[in-house]
Amino acid sequence: MLSELKSLGETHLPQFYAKACDLFDRKVARNPHSEVNLLPLLVNAGETACDIGANHGLFTFFLLRQNVRVLAFEPNPRLVRILRYRFPDAIRRGDLRLFDCALSDAEGQATLHVPKGFSPLATLDGALVTADVAMDTVAVALRRLDAVVREDVAFIKLDVEGHEARVLLGADHLLRANLPTLLVEAEERHRPGAVASVEALLAPLGYAGLFFANGAPHPLSAFDTQRHQRREALNAAGTKVLPGQTYINNFVFVARADAKARLAARWPDLASDL
Repeated sequence: MLSELKSLGETHLPQFYAKACDLFDRKVARNPHSEVNLLPLLVNAGETACDIGANHGLFTFFLLRQNVRVLAFEPNPRLVRILRYRFPDAIRRGDLRLFDCALSDAEGQATLHVPKGFSPLATLDGALVTADVAMDTVAVALRRLDAVVREDVAFIKLDVEGHEARVLLGADHLLRANLPTLLVEAEERHRPGAVASVEALLAPLGYAGLFFANGAPHPLSAFDTQRHQRREALNAAGTKVLPGQTYINNFVFVARADAKARLAARWPDLASDL
């Protein structure tokens, strides 16, 4: 029911929905295990971040509150409209730039598949579309991050429903030049080998991978798909973790010395894994 109401708000009451998003996002932050609470350890005030797959602006909201400059990428035009209504002052000041495109390893056009009522699960991968889920389709521009962003980037949040490796391939120069800290959503149900493919791209650049369970960090070597990404741990729609269950789909990759130092200061036992 809540997802249906959100979908109606996105479509028919975008200005109202944009204001309501602040309430939704503050509720998320009240969960001590939410990844938004890691942001002060991952990026400093005054730095620049990319929010890739910005959706309605959850991470953009908290990054801006931390005085981080944000480059937000969102291909769904309904959600771009929400972002414009939600952050007009930040856009006017230049603290937020919106890019209404999808990112990949090539330039061109693609089809975005948006499940009705579940815009956060929108995907470029037609193989993930199932006959039992009603979909909207939108033609979107494809860009490479290296072709769009010229400034130094200290942090990237990446949530693109199975397209993670291709986005990273299209950001090769930026990754090598800046070594931004990354928070990446990767799920085996979207693409088998998703976590390993991201690690394979980043490890040669000096990145260490981490995941968090019950608020505690663990090295990526301890991640077990069968244990940590059980489909049975999610609701029928695949949008929420069931009470008492564990489902890990967000991973931190860190190469910068300052970010490693902040994480090690918070969790001293982590130092040997960084």
